[in-house]
Amino acid sequence: MLKRLFLTVALILAATPAVDSCPLCKEAIPEAGEGQNDYDPVRQSLAYNYSIYFMLGVPFALAGVMGLYLYRQCRRIDRDVP
Repeated sequence: MLKRLFLTVALILAATPAVDSCPLCKEAIPEAGEGQNDYDPVRQSLAYNYSIYFMLGVPFALAGVMGLYLYRQCRRIDRDVP
């Protein structure tokens, strides 16, 4: 059973494509077309900032939603107890 689990995980990891960068950073570096270089360092730094803000914000948002859920459940239990 354990061998089958490891084999499944290994196949899933082997089947995933390689990713160069996060989607926001990837958008900051446009593809050069027909000999033109459209590299913009300001746009790239903004993309890095947005990526960092997103990565920092998601755990706090999840913790806030879980806290609100627990608070409402505790209030519901307190209200139902005579």
